[in-house]
Amino acid sequence: MNTVAFSSWNGKVLDNRKGAAAKASKTAELKIPVQLGGKKIAALMGWNGMVVINPRADILSLTLAYLKEARKLSCGECSVCMIGIDRVLDILKSTAAGQGNKKDLQEIENIAKGVALNAKCNFGRASALTPVLDAVKYYKADFIALMEGKAKSGESSYGVAVTAPCMQACPANLDIPGYIELIRNNRFGESLSLIREKCILPGVIGRACTHPCESACVRNETDEPLAIRLLKKAAADMDLQGGASALGVPREEKKDKVAIVGAGPAGLAAAYHLRLMGYPVTVFEALPRAGGMATVGIPDYRLPKDILNHEVDLIKRMGVNFKFNSKVEKLSWSDLQKKGYKALFLAIGAHVGTKIGCEGEDSGYAGFIQGAEFLRNFSLGVQVKPKKKVVIIGGGNVALDCARSCARLGFKEVEILYRRSRNEMPASKEEIREAEEEGIKFNFLKAPVKILAKDGKVTGLEYIKMKLGEPDQTGRRRPIPIKGSEAAMTTDMVIAATGQKSDLAIFAGKDKVETTNWGSIKADTVTCKTSVEGIFAGGDCVSGPATLIEALNAGNKVARSIDSVLQKKKFEDPKPFEGIDTGEQREQGFLAEKAAAKVKFLDAATRLEGLAEVEGGFSTAEAMAEAGRCLRCYRLMVWE
Repeated sequence: MNTVAFSSWNGKVLDNRKGAAAKASKTAELKIPVQLGGKKIAALMGWNGMVVINPRADILSLTLAYLKEARKLSCGECSVCMIGIDRVLDILKSTAAGQGNKKDLQEIENIAKGVALNAKCNFGRASALTPVLDAVKYYKADFIALMEGKAKSGESSYGVAVTAPCMQACPANLDIPGYIELIRNNRFGESLSLIREKCILPGVIGRACTHPCESACVRNETDEPLAIRLLKKAAADMDLQGGASALGVPREEKKDKVAIVGAGPAGLAAAYHLRLMGYPVTVFEALPRAGGMATVGIPDYRLPKDILNHEVDLIKRMGVNFKFNSKVEKLSWSDLQKKGYKALFLAIGAHVGTKIGCEGEDSGYAGFIQGAEFLRNFSLGVQVKPKKKVVIIGGGNVALDCARSCARLGFKEVEILYRRSRNEMPASKEEIREAEEEGIKFNFLKAPVKILAKDGKVTGLEYIKMKLGEPDQTGRRRPIPIKGSEAAMTTDMVIAATGQKSDLAIFAGKDKVETTNWGSIKADTVTCKTSVEGIFAGGDCVSGPATLIEALNAGNKVARSIDSVLQKKKFEDPKPFEGIDTGEQREQGFLAEKAAAKVKFLDAATRLEGLAEVEGGFSTAEAMAEAGRCLRCYRLMVWE
């Protein structure tokens, strides 16, 4: 176990240097990794202080490196942060040259405190000079020795990483403060370009993302989180209104061909990035169009297909070759290799509904259908004759989408049966609220027992009442059946929407890619490699059903991994902030309350008349105003 020489992380000082009277602490107790980017670190300096593991670490050189990176993040709008950093840099450069005096160190302290007090954004207030103040305060003797020419400071190479609370919460690690700042300055095109570096479907994600970034937004502590998802949507929609923009141009043309099975978010993201790198890419898709669950799992009232089609078309124009209605029945990697393919990415998603454990679900009754199949039919235009009553089993977004689609199809009574309470529902709060507005009935703490039928047609559903016990591995309270509480309800249709899995029939051929006991493809968590050389896998077929942004990020990662293999270079997927105790930022100035901007929604009656998009969007002025609420909570870290 490594013992730190010094730490001021989270404002807690631990000093184990010679002559210092402080108790020892190990890196594990600080939740600070000993390695970053695969290399051992001597010291690190970040938004919340500094940690020195090697007592001989060059603190001045580390401080200068931190300030140079901080200067890049300083926008200069309020000038306080930028001017302060420039002045401190000048002082420390003089210190490194053996010049200056003790008064300079006091000036650094005054500047750091002044910037923290007067800067307008959280980067200036809480991150820009916080660790520098610690360095000067606790390593004063070292700085004085350098000024007096009694010591020397050299140049070292440093690792650098930038994050923010919202960025860390984002599965794709988008530069959220960066693209929001561009919107604030009416630079929507540049904002969209920045988003597309890691999110090639901004219009889709701007509508269907679960936006964990907003839960992490620092403004939650004051008023309301920034409308991050809607701002992404605004950037994408401005582009659509202005005409189709172009994506990047392949940097060079490579000879190695790559095949992708599945044109969902993971497949599309991988296709785009691989094509940008110059690889010839062919995507095989079983459906008649691209998008995966985004196209056949999310109805138009949440995600208009023209938005998805626009973004897919941009990828097509990059030169990606799509082969639709081309389901790969049995995988034959050797046949693909004979055709010149050097790598294969399996992004087959999870489109098969799981069992609900209910008697009669395998009897083939007319009126019983899986949720994923129902939504797929609905999206592809298969006619559904509305019934008097439909019951949807489940509490996730698929269940909500099924229910709201049925309401639009003209079902007279739509009811959701869920075995837990409303608090445990995994569906988004927005969709639950909108479903209630549309007249969807929720029936909680009930689980199906038996599908009732007559002459092969669904007539009802037998259920049992539940009570909630202790939390399970998901953190939600476990539903427990109440003996003797069975009852029945009449219904004309039952839709099972309790989960999905991948169709692994693709492995019926000779290529036996290893799978897991729970029906997913087994792939390395870092490289995404499967048990068969040259074959990679990612997205829902590996993780199980997840969010669109998680699947998209898997595609980003797979593209980098495939490139590293084909170019015979080491694949690195560093996560420098993983395992670090982020804690609370130590400096928080006064922040005036300002509520988030709101968008308009179609009224409930109008929604049910068709498939028009329910949620409105920001105007240019509204988007710029909302972007102005961003606190730029960048968190910078530099390590030696």
